[in-house]
Amino acid sequence: MIYSAIIDLLLASMIYFYGRKHEATKWAVLFLFFAGLGSFSDVAQAPVWHSLFFFILQACTPYGFIMFSIVYSETAIPRVKNIFACALALPIITTLLITPMKPDIQMDFLLLLFWAVPYYLAGCFLVIYAYLKEKNPLKRRNRLITACFIVPPVIMIVVVNHFERAVHTFGSYRYISLFVVIAFAVFIVSAIRFGVLGVRIKFEKQLHDQTIKGIVSGAAMLNHAMKNHITNIDMLTGRLKEHVQNRLHEQADEDIAVIQAETRQMMHMVKRIKKHIEDIEIVEGPASLSDIVAQALLSNRYLLEHKRISVLTDYSLPCNLICDKLHLQEVFANLIRNAVEAVEMDNGMLAIRIHESKKDFLVDFSNNGRGIDKETRAQLFEPFFSTKHHEDNFGLGLTYCYLIMQKHGGSIDVSSQQAGATFSIHLPKTRRA
Repeated sequence: MIYSAIIDLLLASMIYFYGRKHEATKWAVLFLFFAGLGSFSDVAQAPVWHSLFFFILQACTPYGFIMFSIVYSETAIPRVKNIFACALALPIITTLLITPMKPDIQMDFLLLLFWAVPYYLAGCFLVIYAYLKEKNPLKRRNRLITACFIVPPVIMIVVVNHFERAVHTFGSYRYISLFVVIAFAVFIVSAIRFGVLGVRIKFEKQLHDQTIKGIVSGAAMLNHAMKNHITNIDMLTGRLKEHVQNRLHEQADEDIAVIQAETRQMMHMVKRIKKHIEDIEIVEGPASLSDIVAQALLSNRYLLEHKRISVLTDYSLPCNLICDKLHLQEVFANLIRNAVEAVEMDNGMLAIRIHESKKDFLVDFSNNGRGIDKETRAQLFEPFFSTKHHEDNFGLGLTYCYLIMQKHGGSIDVSSQQAGATFSIHLPKTRRA
């Protein structure tokens, strides 16, 4: 087991070094730290240290794994995750209180069958579920690799550690180290070729390259958001000049109000993306989904009018959510601008519909513009990918939308035929205000 301890602690260090910004990664590090530290129980000579390490291995490791799986699968909002983090720790405390620790620990493995084993099995299910529900091809591949790296060793632990110990047979326990070594090899190969759990190993200038990439992509994302608002303001000021010259004061007042709204949105974005090169900050609060869509439409009103695009809206489903209103408005505005660029002058149509499925609230943005082929759809959400081929298109609009939806525990997908496309926003009903 000393080999398992070394490998688990090495994995924890690597994952923390490369991907410590992500919440799921932190729980993965805690899980591996518990497993690695607990594995020293086989070599600890003093009874007190043996008991401590053995308890950590058997009682704390499953807690780290189930919390990693909950966060990794993105099935719970932050408030619910905090409740899980507290509630799922209660069996550890109960086990500690009823387990004799002197002269040597006497762990009740029948008791562990009722809570530790379900933690492991539920965690494996969530890791597999995260793969099955993923729509983005690249992330789906990475989730498959993660499942292959994690699930088999965990199932092996359940069988040869918990079930065999519960019935007092220990013949297969020595093979756990072999499974850990195999899993470590899979992790290293996958991290080099594809990336797994936020780790992508390169053998030259890794830290420098990551820093430069973060700065460039963060700055480009900010530029993309600012570019869209500046385009709107430029068009609005042109119309405002015409209205002033023609003494159309009422229309001029409307243009001024929209310009002020756009500048306020820009200022909020600048303040909130001060740490953009590290991560996107989400500030949640109650908001009406239809109000957010309406504001995104208002900010793009003149782009729609300029192309004479017909807009159809269906807000018949009342929907109040706990969400980040600022970022969701940016997501909707991005999808509206994409629709404007996709449709033809004078013949364009944009339909926006709020509806629901069994698990999600959905917002559909449908246009009658050019269709999107299957190969292009697979790349749409990749950073810097663009079909527009203009120097002022950074290829980050849909990547930004994808990141924001991930932060909300939701998703974005696209469907298209030969003509027209529909982008669908999915927000989980657990966010209902």
